[in-house]
Amino acid sequence: MPQAIQSTPDHRICGTTELTKVRRSTLLHARSLPPGPERNYHRQIASSLRSLFSNEAWLEAHAERIRNRRTS
Repeated sequence: MPQAIQSTPDHRICGTTELTKVRRSTLLHARSLPPGPERNYHRQIASSLRSLFSNEAWLEAHAERIRNRRTS
């Protein structure tokens, strides 16, 4: 599967901060909708992103981590 992802020309590495904002906005949008299939769809997207964030292998392959640099 990783080979298919690498061969996709529109594959882009996002920062974890950006992915967190996407998840947050998706969840907030879902909460603004009345109960029903569209709301459930957006909640599922947010839930899937949350589970991906806990997968270190996925984060390593798909997310750019911002490292804190300390200056002395």
